[in-house]
Amino acid sequence: MKLHDVKILIVEDEELISLDMKAILEDMGIAVTGIARGVDDALAAVARDPPHLVLLDISLDGEFEGVELARVIDRRWGIPVLFISGHLGDQAVKGVDELNALGYIVKPFYPINLREAVESAISALPAQSRAPT
Repeated sequence: MKLHDVKILIVEDEELISLDMKAILEDMGIAVTGIARGVDDALAAVARDPPHLVLLDISLDGEFEGVELARVIDRRWGIPVLFISGHLGDQAVKGVDELNALGYIVKPFYPINLREAVESAISALPAQSRAPT
């Protein structure tokens, strides 16, 4: 799958980080379907325009954490996630393992780190997520 064919949703509650990620992804030729700041926004964005991949902050503010949101997204839509975390503790590693997430990015990150993680995740996308409806 070519990068310009990929749609990604960013779920990140820190505005500057999400805008940086959006700019990097768009420079790569990737379509960003939106930026969600929380759980409700993320679920609405996925339902409205299903992406191929969700970049998901593990430490979201709100009723539940990113790992729980990833479970809901996986159950409802079968869309894989690439976790983002400011600290890579047991929860992050457990979430990646339990959900068969496509990896994680540790904040702060350099643009090259995001590019490499996203390219790796895209190459590992399961066939069913390559053509969302």
